[in-house]
Amino acid sequence: MRIENSKLRFFLPGIGIKRYILMIIIGVLLVIYSVFLFLVTITQNENFLSNSLYIGKYLDTPLKNLIVEIIALLLILTSFILIFFGISLLIKSITRALIPDKSDDEIMAMLFERKKDSLKKKIVNIGGGTGTTSVLEGLRGKFLKIAAVITVADSGGSSGRLRAELSIPPPGDIRNCLIALTEENSLARKILSYRFKAQSSCFDGHNLGNILIAGLTKITGDFSDAVIKLAKLLNVEGVVMPFTKEEAVLCAEFEDGTVVEGESEITESFKKIKRVFLKDPQIKPYLPALEYIKDADVIVLGPGSLFTSIIPPLLIPSIADTIRYSKATVVFIVNAMTEHGETDDFKASDHVKEIVKILGENVIDYAIVNTKQFSASSLEKYENSSSFPVEADLENIKKLNIKVITGDFATERGGLIRHDPVSIGEIIMKIAYKKV
Repeated sequence: MRIENSKLRFFLPGIGIKRYILMIIIGVLLVIYSVFLFLVTITQNENFLSNSLYIGKYLDTPLKNLIVEIIALLLILTSFILIFFGISLLIKSITRALIPDKSDDEIMAMLFERKKDSLKKKIVNIGGGTGTTSVLEGLRGKFLKIAAVITVADSGGSSGRLRAELSIPPPGDIRNCLIALTEENSLARKILSYRFKAQSSCFDGHNLGNILIAGLTKITGDFSDAVIKLAKLLNVEGVVMPFTKEEAVLCAEFEDGTVVEGESEITESFKKIKRVFLKDPQIKPYLPALEYIKDADVIVLGPGSLFTSIIPPLLIPSIADTIRYSKATVVFIVNAMTEHGETDDFKASDHVKEIVKILGENVIDYAIVNTKQFSASSLEKYENSSSFPVEADLENIKKLNIKVITGDFATERGGLIRHDPVSIGEIIMKIAYKKV
């Protein structure tokens, strides 16, 4: 075998490591010899005193032992200097060979950042819609690694049009999550948020972020890869990914036996949902999403539309199994308001039970339930669309062996009731770092 192809190729000329390895070896040998000198001086073993390696053998003075000890101390000092500089220069030579375009300070900064990054808790949020964006907004900027596994079953608006015309997964919910992970007033946020308003144009109603994702999907040939590339391009903090790369068509069976397909069609039927299912039961999960879920410290389910955002990813058996057997703390955030056409008359425990039906018992560790009261003006608006505050029937959740965390986890913004990013972010941080 040629040395260029063997494990000894590091010793080829040019890398500059052999001299430092020799320094380290000499340093180690000096340490061993120093210890030998000390032991012989202390024990006065006759066999060693006459050994040719013992330097005291060649001295003829009453201070022989003292001189040997001083020599041993000097050798130890010398050996430490050789070992220290040998290791330091060896590391520098290797890193310069591997990363020639970085300075020492930059390499140290990279190592520090990598070490710091490894200490972060890993949070995975599963869902979609405005609930997920509230969670991601709350987690943004915290000492966490954030990933979002998003439902891509939207069939309306700009997303629905792109889905139908270009045969790509609907990008809307993914784009909203990317926005949530960008800084306020940043150019990235403005790019992702911009919506065309030109009635005579085919762009009318389309969102620039959706179009960018669609275009990158055509360029890369991969929807998920397109999202990751766009996130890197816009320096988005965190990872956003669909739960599947395949076309996921969500269907619902209602209590009256009728069946419809499509997210918008489900919610606009305004019937009591018996169950939801994926049109193609053989649909495969996006494998990196499984990896993120498997490695997570905390898995956050919701909040969001229960049947059309949170449950769809759980309908893929491998995703549900990965959550079940994960060592992560599993948290379910209960919606603050009922949703007409999905969760009419649902109490908090009814939301939880729908998840338990799929994942099984003893999987969810915490249920976060909002107990904040809302203003009469906001409630009146919601009542007009048959939406009401979710009743916090906490005892029924506790009977499911799930710990309940209550508090002011929702807020009113512009007449809309949404989960509060600040309080949600804080409670997830406490759960991640075992402070609840």
